[in-house]
Amino acid sequence: MMLETNIELLGCVPIFQGLTQDQLSAIANKGRKTYVSEGATIVRAGDKGDTAYLILTGLAITDPQDGSGLIADTLDPGTLVGELAMLVETTHTLTVKAKARVRALALERADLYQVMEADPSIAHHFAEKLVDRLIMLGSELRQVDTQFAALELSLDHRIAMAG
Repeated sequence: MMLETNIELLGCVPIFQGLTQDQLSAIANKGRKTYVSEGATIVRAGDKGDTAYLILTGLAITDPQDGSGLIADTLDPGTLVGELAMLVETTHTLTVKAKARVRALALERADLYQVMEADPSIAHHFAEKLVDRLIMLGSELRQVDTQFAALELSLDHRIAMAG
């Protein structure tokens, strides 16, 4: 029953959506149950990571660095923390702490690589998901660039009119 719940939660995470039940099961079976007490750190900004944590129960909270302009965000069950660390060498950019005792499924990169070696279509799936994200990011950056260009043109026009 517990494994079925883990598989269901995995299947709801965007990077895992589209994998078969057997593929999700193979990933969940490689995961390690981890418990994090209230107030303890799950991942720390600046630390290298090789593990992602799927929150199964409890609550976590982001702990942005002072002056970052970010606000704390509550992370519910079904949230994957440190997602990139399970795929590539990563330095965490944000600290995440347990707001209430957290039970998580730890997905280590080495274990995920074993699953991908056994079923290369999983690696292909992740590659497609990451490419889709990069395409979306590129589109968003072009929109921001267009907005800045329009703002710059508007400011130039106002300065010219005032002078």
